[in-house]
Formats: sequence, C-alpha cells, structure tokens
Amino acid sequence: MKNRIRECRLALGMTQAELGNQVGIVDNAISNYENNLRDPGLAMWEQLASVLHVSPAYLVGWSDEKG
Repeated sequence: MKNRIRECRLALGMTQAELGNQVGIVDNAISNYENNLRDPGLAMWEQLASVLHVSPAYLVGWSDEKG
C-alpha cells in the first residue's frame, strides 16, 4: 500500500528531519515509513497527519479527502 507521507511532507516544504523532529522520531524512521519498509502505529499515523495538516485516512491512502 502506498502512503502519502512524502507527498504531504514535500507539499509543506519539509525535510524528513524536520518532520521527524515535530513528531519525536528520527529522520531514518520517516524514510522507512515513506518507503513502506515499516508501518507507523495508529498513534504515529495520527501525529503525522496532524503535523501534515491532513486526515489520517488521507495519509494512509484510504480516502481522497484531505480534511
């Protein structure tokens, strides 16, 4: 399943390190999430979505509605 973390992060002009800092994880973890090497837990999906200003369902790829 393709997620939208990279797309949303780049749309906001953020680096992986900046996103990682905002959610409290290292940039390598963000890279793993973006490349589908690891899956965030539910709480992390919610944190990522909040920082990226989209709904968790949009970020995961379950919905095309950003809000």
